[in-house]
Parts: sequence; structure tokens; C-alpha cells
Amino acid sequence: MGHYDHRVHAGNAGDVWKHFLLLEAANCLLDPDSSLVYAESHVGRPCYALRAPGDWESGIGMIWPFLPSLLNFSYFRILSELDQGVQKRDPGSLLYPGSARLIVELARRKGAALRADVWDLDSAVGKSWQEFSSQDPSSKSALLSGLAFHQGDGFSGALSRLAGSPAGLLFIDPPYIKPDDTRLARNLLQTAKDRGWIVLWWYMMGMKTVPDGLETFELHFSDVGLDGGRWKGAVMACAGPDGEQSDRLLDHLHRQAEDFITKCRWLISGRG
Repeated sequence: MGHYDHRVHAGNAGDVWKHFLLLEAANCLLDPDSSLVYAESHVGRPCYALRAPGDWESGIGMIWPFLPSLLNFSYFRILSELDQGVQKRDPGSLLYPGSARLIVELARRKGAALRADVWDLDSAVGKSWQEFSSQDPSSKSALLSGLAFHQGDGFSGALSRLAGSPAGLLFIDPPYIKPDDTRLARNLLQTAKDRGWIVLWWYMMGMKTVPDGLETFELHFSDVGLDGGRWKGAVMACAGPDGEQSDRLLDHLHRQAEDFITKCRWLISGRG
């Protein structure tokens, strides 16, 4: 079975919801002590070139014209700032950052210490991180100083990291191309939660993958003028140890998700 290749799907409607919530969670967790331990099971490339036709046109492409009205959200502010830099170097080009790149950019903007470990099995993904690091080494080396890419199985890799690291934020995002992905994701989530980690688990609506009792954040794409093709929506599940940190995070995510939906409904679909 071949590796999943996200290049044809980058920036789709599911990515918008995924990365919006991921960045809101990371931003909230960074506030108390200006540092973050981060792990990601299936990371993908640092950035993606967006070309038409592509799934991004009915995802982030629908939102791009409205970025100036969404700068109160970390995700859209970073997209806007990165796009300005790309346009100066190569007018007309569109680059979409992957999840780990977004986390690194957020930490840099907040002046926060970051320790990030990310995994992917695909050697082409590993090569893309090497190439990204080698471009303009002076700035890239500083940008990626807190991130370690590991080529290998993200489920076992993340599990091993849980044992030897302070608790932080774990993002589980398997491609669901193997029958065992769901079981392995459930095991990773439960182990991380038991060890005090905050865990985000992303999947498309209708997969019914998460255990009962988890807090979930759902987006029906049509509600905000996005189109996910055969997928009607996306879901982010959140788990963590009981306590003030988890309560504060969930409250923040609920408020920001509601604000996102309200603003995008008004901006994109004109149903405010």
C-alpha cells in the first residue's frame, strides 16, 4: 500500500477547520508560560504549492479574499503574513503551510520556546523538510531550531515520546489508509491523556472514529460556504486530563469556533 500524498488535497475545507482549531489550541496553551511541547503523529510537508484546479479552491481559496477580516484568529493571521512574503518574492504564487510549520510560526511570533517532534513514514516528506531547512539557511535554521522531524511510524514514535517528555500538545492526524489506523489512534490518544497530555484528533465527519465521551468540534462545510466534495464536514476531538488547563482550553475553543463560523458564514456565504 502506497503512502498518502496530501499535495492534491492541501488547503481543502477539512484543512481549514483542522488548522484553525490546532492553532487556537496551541495559542491558548502558549499563553501561561510562553513555551510548548508539541508532537504530531503524521505531519506531511512543511508547505504546499497551490495550483488550479485543486481541492484548495473550495477550501482556503474561498477564505483567502477575506483574510484581512479574520486577523484576530492566529491561523488566518499567519496565512496572511506568510502570503505577503511569498507575493513579494514570487507574485501570483500561493503557498499553504502544513500543520507543523504553522505551529513553528505561531511560537516564533509569540517569542515562545518550542520543542516539537513530528513523524511521517514517507521519505518524500522527509526530503521536503530537508529541502525546506536548506533554503535560506540563516532564517530557516532559526525557524526550525525547536523542531525535530522523524521519518518513521508516527503511532509508535509518538508513544515513545510520551514516556520521555513533559506533557504537552499531541496532534493525531492519520491518513486512514490502513485498517488499523483507528485502533492505533485510539490507543495513542488514551495513553497520552493518561500521561497528562492535551490531545487533538482530527477526522472527516462520518468516520465515527472517536471514543464516546470526548469533546468534539464539528463543522458542516456548507454552513460557512465551503465545499468538501464527498465529505460533508470535519471534526476535531479534544481530550485531556481533568483540571483547569483543559477547562480553559475547551472554553477557548468553543468561543473561537463559534466566532469563526459566524464570521465565515457572513463573509463567504452572505448569511449573517
